[in-house]
Parts: sequence; C-alpha cells; structure tokens
Amino acid sequence: MQRITSTEAKNYTPLKDDFTSNPPEYFTLTNSLDKNYPSSEGWQDVLYYTGHKVDLYSNRKGDGDSWVYILSNPSIPNQYKIGSTSKTPDIRAKQIAKSTGVPTPFIVEFGFHCFNAETAEREIHKSLKGCRVSRDKEFFKISLIEAKQVVETIGAKYI
Repeated sequence: MQRITSTEAKNYTPLKDDFTSNPPEYFTLTNSLDKNYPSSEGWQDVLYYTGHKVDLYSNRKGDGDSWVYILSNPSIPNQYKIGSTSKTPDIRAKQIAKSTGVPTPFIVEFGFHCFNAETAEREIHKSLKGCRVSRDKEFFKISLIEAKQVVETIGAKYI
C-alpha cells in the first residue's frame, strides 16, 4: 500500500465509497479531528483509497455506451428491478416483458446513461445488498427516490 498526499487522494475513490470490493491501494495521513485523540498530541487519521480513479471516464467523448435502469412492474409491487443494458431501457423493458413468467409489462422508471454500466450495476447491487429480495435476482425493496439516488451517486463515477 502506498502513501499519497491529500491532493493526490482527490483523484481516487475513498474505500468507504467504493462498492467494487477492491482492496485499498493508497492511504493518507491527516491531523486528527477527534477530540479524544487530538492532533496536538501527535494523533493522525488514516484514510484509505482504492485504485479506482474518480474521473476515469472524463476523457471519453459522448454520453456513454450503456445504461443502468430502474424498472417497476404492477405485478411485483413495492420492488424495483435495477439492471444494465447496452440497448435503451425501453428496449430492455420490452425484452424482459416478453418472458412468460411476467404477467404485465415493465415500466421504465429511470435510466442513467453512462460508460461501463455493467460495472456500475455491480457496484450499485453491492451497495443495496440489504434491500435485495433474492441473492441471484435484480429486485430490490426500496423507494424509487432512494433507488434513483444510489444510481446517480454511484453512476457519477461512470460518466
């Protein structure tokens, strides 16, 4: 693990904000803000960062290459399907609705255009694991407002 400056750290994702399961690669030391461990006595805070760069996609041109979407279905109340697609969310909703196991069509509630939506989706799913309905399904018991907020927050790293 490598020590970096606070200025360099601004380029990397703090470990607490990274849901990719990447191990920390960097750390910084700053004066302690904890009154129980005052910096005047030499205490410092250690902050860890992954190697995931904050502006990884800033040099790309365009709006993105894929989508993270949030879908609802009247037959599955109080749950949202959060997934990714290289097509548009509307096309994906129609594809899923063709399944014989789904009695009513899915409704696109939100679409987030970004780069590498599949990786963003995995990160979003890990952050929402406490709301997940089933371990191997993409359905979550969460409010639409909360779901959008998580997608936008994590998705911001992929634009």
